[in-house]
Amino acid sequence: MRERFYSENCETEGFFLNRNVIRFDPHDRRRKRLRPEPPRNKRPLRRFRGLLPALSVVLLVLAIGLGTYWTLGSEPDATVTRGAQIAGVASVVDGDTIDIHGERIRLSGFDAPERGRRCGTVNVYQKASNYLGDAIGRRTVTCNVTGTNGNRLVATCYVGGTDLGNVMVASGWARDWPRYSHRAYADEEANARRSKAGIWGLSCPDDLWGNRNYN
Repeated sequence: MRERFYSENCETEGFFLNRNVIRFDPHDRRRKRLRPEPPRNKRPLRRFRGLLPALSVVLLVLAIGLGTYWTLGSEPDATVTRGAQIAGVASVVDGDTIDIHGERIRLSGFDAPERGRRCGTVNVYQKASNYLGDAIGRRTVTCNVTGTNGNRLVATCYVGGTDLGNVMVASGWARDWPRYSHRAYADEEANARRSKAGIWGLSCPDDLWGNRNYN
């Protein structure tokens, strides 16, 4: 019986004589034609390589921006010196610290309870922070810079002409720090103690103020 065969060079009729000849069946629709593999498109890879310099620049800019963001407020502004004045709307950090225009400012001459401090069930740290926030509200705070303390400016700050140190010590949610205030708020503390205002009316632990030297 003769069959039709197909090879790379020609189509002929004959007997199946070797394995290199592929049977050609015109009725078999499932056959696969031998076609050369199309060349791969290398253009996308070339385009990506061309974008690498621009991508590197973008990543560098982002890294610089993030570094600026992470360090914002971590160091006092070198242009703000002793005797300088800062004014603006303040955000309260705690009972003796505020932020104005990205500058962290430690209010000078008094001390408020630190984070986590309690007198019985009363969170005196939060009480002091809330009282300072209520005293300031959305009003402009004016601060006279007296120095720096680590990553913070130190300043005496006023709202409507009233010293915030007077306000906090008189409320009983902070105490005078004679070492820095030169007893500027001694009378306010004495009155707060007598009237048992703020912390002076609570049962507070002996280590409420830690081991700080207030003299």
